[in-house]
Amino acid sequence: MRTALLEQKNLLNPEETIQHFGLSQRKFYRWLKEPHSFVAFYGKRKLILRTELEQYFRKHPEEKEALKRGRKKKA
Repeated sequence: MRTALLEQKNLLNPEETIQHFGLSQRKFYRWLKEPHSFVAFYGKRKLILRTELEQYFRKHPEEKEALKRGRKKKA
């Protein structure tokens, strides 16, 4: 059985979201503690509504940049 590509999934767990958008794990989990409209709960588990998060990032590109993985400086 093949797993769906992240681009095809409507609900993502936080780890899949980090991988799909190239975000920093530490920054994303800290940011996720705040209430957001794109977070759904399944019991205690947090699930991310992918299309809602994409719309949020289109409206707030600075948030996405702030959550990106840090780049190492070249010598």
